Amino acid sequence: MVFCSTLGALASFLIGILDPRVLNKAGPDWLWMGGRDDVIRNLYFKPNGSFRRYGRPALFVTFVAGSAAIAWMLHPLM
Repeated sequence: MVFCSTLGALASFLIGILDPRVLNKAGPDWLWMGGRDDVIRNLYFKPNGSFRRYGRPALFVTFVAGSAAIAWMLHPLM
């Protein structure tokens, strides 16, 4: 059940990034713990919500590296 919930959250995250209607948006401020001043939000997005110059590629690299790290940690358990 946890795996399916995580998979669903991941799918909605990817659809949100790739959806042209929400393209170049940081999402609502309540989504981020610190609002517009959130440290992680400011790594990828400008204060107006648009991606920084290399924000989108950096977000994909973070996603891929994080997924690889989780798979690497879980590999001995399989």
